[in-house]
Amino acid sequence: MSFTQIEDLSNEIFFEIFDYIEYNDLFNAFLNLNNRFQNLLNYPFLRLKLHIDHQPEFAVQKYYTEFVIPNKYRIVSLYLHDQLDIISQSSLDNNNSSFSRLESLVLNQVQCQKLISIFPILTSLPRLFSITINFIDNTVDLTEIYRLIFLLPYLKKVELSARRNSLMISLPMNTYEHYSSIKHLIIKHVCYVEELIVLLPYTPRLTHLTCIELSKQYQDIERMQSIMMENLTSITLNICDVQFDEFEIFIKKICKQLRILSIDKIQDIAYLNANRWEQLICKYMPYLHIFKFEYDEHYYQPIEWSSYHSQLNQFTSSFWINRGWFFQITADIDYWPPIKISYSICTDMKKYSTMYEQIVPMKLELIHLYFAPSRQDLIDTTLHFFTNLHLNRVDVDCKKLSYNKFIQLLHMLPNLNALKILSLSSFNINCLSQEQIESIQLWSRTNQITKLILEYFIDQNDFEKIQFFINLVPQIEYLQVKCEKNFNIELIVQHILFKTIDKFLNFNLLCLYVKIANDIMIKQLQIMINREKLLHNYQITRSTDRIYIDNGN
Repeated sequence: MSFTQIEDLSNEIFFEIFDYIEYNDLFNAFLNLNNRFQNLLNYPFLRLKLHIDHQPEFAVQKYYTEFVIPNKYRIVSLYLHDQLDIISQSSLDNNNSSFSRLESLVLNQVQCQKLISIFPILTSLPRLFSITINFIDNTVDLTEIYRLIFLLPYLKKVELSARRNSLMISLPMNTYEHYSSIKHLIIKHVCYVEELIVLLPYTPRLTHLTCIELSKQYQDIERMQSIMMENLTSITLNICDVQFDEFEIFIKKICKQLRILSIDKIQDIAYLNANRWEQLICKYMPYLHIFKFEYDEHYYQPIEWSSYHSQLNQFTSSFWINRGWFFQITADIDYWPPIKISYSICTDMKKYSTMYEQIVPMKLELIHLYFAPSRQDLIDTTLHFFTNLHLNRVDVDCKKLSYNKFIQLLHMLPNLNALKILSLSSFNINCLSQEQIESIQLWSRTNQITKLILEYFIDQNDFEKIQFFINLVPQIEYLQVKCEKNFNIELIVQHILFKTIDKFLNFNLLCLYVKIANDIMIKQLQIMINREKLLHNYQITRSTDRIYIDNGN
């Protein structure tokens, strides 16, 4: 048997490895190994990445003399913590190749005036493709900073962070005499819609725009010039403090090429109008593929049903289903008020990537459940609030949910076709009264649930609970069990099939969610099922961490 040693790898492979390692770590690890590695590290075209964090001035000067000067023509990535003198000193060197290969520059905790002073140097760098700037100043003249950034001739990506009280951007509308080459713009400061409309014409090649907080100033943006951003395909807004009316105007002024729109936090409840979204998307974002947004409500008092809430069911129309977008409501009933209810649209490409898992139009998730006696009225009205919605699936954490509340919730949601139990750990089924048993039996005869998902299966003590939930849903077609720990997978399958063999004849699919799933498990399951004669016409397949047993129905 032959063995491959690290020395057998080619120089090309080592250069690829070195490209992922910072300069100090690289030299400390390889320099003194042997002559070959010394030669590799001295190779003139080796790409070096330097990270110079906050240090005393004498230490920075020593580092500059011993490491930066000898290697500046090989540096492709440079991180500086307010040590801009390194760049200005280098420009005074007689060697014209100073930072000639620099592609990425990160400037952390820098002062505005110092940065402005080195822009002539940055402009001369022929390969500066990416710049990240984080200002330490309380106030920054953003107008001047953006003007200078747009003069950097080869930039592809810009990330700019400034404090909230920085000066507004007041650039004139671009007269199309100068265009920036920027494709990715990440704005990590408060930006007004009006400012964005002024900035974007300077970046006609922009493809991805991210803004940490988009706000509305008191200016009529409808009268502002429209923008033809023909390459812009992705917009991400962390916080959108803009009324939906103004947001619609902004979208209409941009382009029709948008493919990704993500808004993490929305402040205006008008964004919950599904019909307005549908009209806006069809006319002004026809190529939109990935769409996400979230709106939060907080309740200290019982929820009052509003006209906007009555429109939520519109998110289950064919328009949303056909695009693979589903509506989710998350209720966080934690120990401390208020109750938080989040409404979100999501395109979950990873979660629904298999042929077996399909999108449900509207889903409810109940988390952090805490039912204190003093909050019963608030909780009861919250649960009743959901009966007005066309919910298809509910995800519920049974860790703190009483059995009575669980049954009450199920009776309130007769149209469910999927049920997900997030935790089995504290759900005690051995203490049920006769009345509770009769209530759950009544529900089991009428429910329409065909998909049952059980999370956090821990040990054999959960077998009985799994059986309990299976018995609740006589029309089950799909069962998924997540094994949280390295438990005997064969024992789980054997128990489920042996205890529910008659019911499993109606199953289409049994799914085991196992983090360490592999092909050996597949073979062992096949041997066990055949040996015990649990199934006949079946198939076992694996998709990453999921094992599927298809009964062939």
